[in-house]
Amino acid sequence: MFLLSLFTLVSGAFVSCSDDNEIGEQATKLEVTPSGEIRFEADGNENTTLSVKTDAAEWSFEKSEWVIASKEGNTLSVNAEANTSEAERTGYVTVKAGDATPVKIKVSQAGAVAGEITLSVTPSDAIAFEATGNKAVELTVKTNAKGWTYTYPDAWVTVSKEGDKLSVNAKDNTAAAREGEIVIKTSEGDKQVKIAVSQKGAAVSGDAVVGTLKVEGDAHIAFNHKSTEGVVRKFVLELDKATTNAVSVKLVFDAAYVNEYNFDNDVNYTALPESQVKMENGGVLTVPAGQTSATLAVTVSPDVAMEFITPYMVPMLAESQSQNLTMNAASKHANLFVTKNNEKTIRNICYFEVNDTNPLNAIEYMLEDGQPFFDAVVLFAGNIKWDVNDERVYMKANPNVQALLDESDVYLQPLRKKGIKVLMGILGDHDQAGIAGLSEFGCKEFAKELADVCYNYQLDGFSFDDEYSNYVDNPSNPWFTTPSKQAASRLLFETKMAMKKKCNWETMIHIYYLGRLHSDMPSVTVDGKTYLPGEFIDGVCSDYGFASSPVQGMGLSGCAGASIQLDRKIGSVTEANAKQLMDKGYGWIMWFAFEPSGSGSINSNLTRSLEMFQNMAKACYKQQIVAPKNVYNKLGEGSYDSTPHPIN
Repeated sequence: MFLLSLFTLVSGAFVSCSDDNEIGEQATKLEVTPSGEIRFEADGNENTTLSVKTDAAEWSFEKSEWVIASKEGNTLSVNAEANTSEAERTGYVTVKAGDATPVKIKVSQAGAVAGEITLSVTPSDAIAFEATGNKAVELTVKTNAKGWTYTYPDAWVTVSKEGDKLSVNAKDNTAAAREGEIVIKTSEGDKQVKIAVSQKGAAVSGDAVVGTLKVEGDAHIAFNHKSTEGVVRKFVLELDKATTNAVSVKLVFDAAYVNEYNFDNDVNYTALPESQVKMENGGVLTVPAGQTSATLAVTVSPDVAMEFITPYMVPMLAESQSQNLTMNAASKHANLFVTKNNEKTIRNICYFEVNDTNPLNAIEYMLEDGQPFFDAVVLFAGNIKWDVNDERVYMKANPNVQALLDESDVYLQPLRKKGIKVLMGILGDHDQAGIAGLSEFGCKEFAKELADVCYNYQLDGFSFDDEYSNYVDNPSNPWFTTPSKQAASRLLFETKMAMKKKCNWETMIHIYYLGRLHSDMPSVTVDGKTYLPGEFIDGVCSDYGFASSPVQGMGLSGCAGASIQLDRKIGSVTEANAKQLMDKGYGWIMWFAFEPSGSGSINSNLTRSLEMFQNMAKACYKQQIVAPKNVYNKLGEGSYDSTPHPIN
């Protein structure tokens, strides 16, 4: 589940002097932002943070029973217990300070989808116990399942269940620090909540030391499609002080830790096969007496079976071999992160007219060395749209676009696994919403929605095209502002930042030079820091038949040296022309409306297109494209065929 929080744009509550105040007396000031309605899904929500500003010495809050809220400094974190009913519910959080008018914030939560299991545990933060003298921690479990179970480290943790309450405590500890986790699972479905639990060790006399395992230098390794040699990284054991005796740990490849790391960090790494990892000295790392650190080399090797899209992890665990060495859960793990990338000097981005063409066709065009010819594809296109009823800007997906998103695993992820980036195109749809006309608020809110789309459907970013918008200068609407290049830059910046925050993989922003999108895009200043457009725009292309110039802060490597419309035969690329563009430093060629099947309303342009693709491959990659064997058809509105059909 992901959080869908839409805040209605309203000012915070400002309270001025009431008529009852005496002359010169001023009422307490209180402002809560945001103060619009907070909406939660039935389950699995992230916290929403409210900022509270007041000149009162103290402030407090009240809440509905099912609302979760906690105060820290001048912020209030708000969340919701799992809704076990299918009915939507409404509650409130009320903030009070002195004699100021309380700020009452509506909190609504969607009902559970019929048949869907919900589960929440409050609190769900990690539990840390002292060595002795602890008080029990009470957890509240909410679920619509018929029942729930729990597991825990029963050697030192005590647990008792009564109704929807789980009481947790720790036995007195006379040895080293220890840690584990409590796992609460529903009796049906696959819902579970993990809560880390730790306990300090007993006081240790003598030459006790605390160790931490780290990676020395860069923890990331990037192989390309031609890599054959292993890469060496060093793991270091650091002690908090020198010890009079040698201290040792044994490094162990801990594949099971990957699932825990993914759960804790909301990521999706895959354990690199252990056969690709070799450790010197049998994995034994020793810090000599009188020293505070030592290193051990680990070699990570590439393998042809590695997928381009998959982020890999090398999870290493340090097992103490010395009685006087203590390492806690956080300090005894250190990880390497490994990816496999395509590598070309000049790359190809193809806009697929998805109303007519199946994007799976991209995977049929591979170079002799196994690289895909296409480095990125754009699904052309989703729309920026104004919702009259809900009064918000949103991304509209027509039936064809939505079908591809809904079946991302079938039609989009196969491209990404080959190393092809998949971008969603965004352009106007004949109303007042446009990528160059949103206010700062509008940019931030629409960027959040785009980041959600990118995350939920596993995309690699967006390509923006300023066409087909009927801009209206409507300053009274908080979503809009006077259309300008500055507003367009702000949307691109906010989208880049929102994707960076939401997605744990590399994302990109691409723009098509039309309307208010051009090489003179202005910089963006946020919180006193100025960002050049080249810092949030990754690639640019011009209209058909033209080369593009870079935005400020970008080199020619971010620019398309040619833009070719394949269905209407506008532009072409010869071997000489392709090499010339690459030698000048251009980083892209843009292809539009490639259609090899002829199953849609566009006639097949396979023969002419493949001739130009081969020109590129021969001139720039010194190889040919392996003859494509199949085409993938478009069946009708909202319908594609994932079955390959031999080319006649």
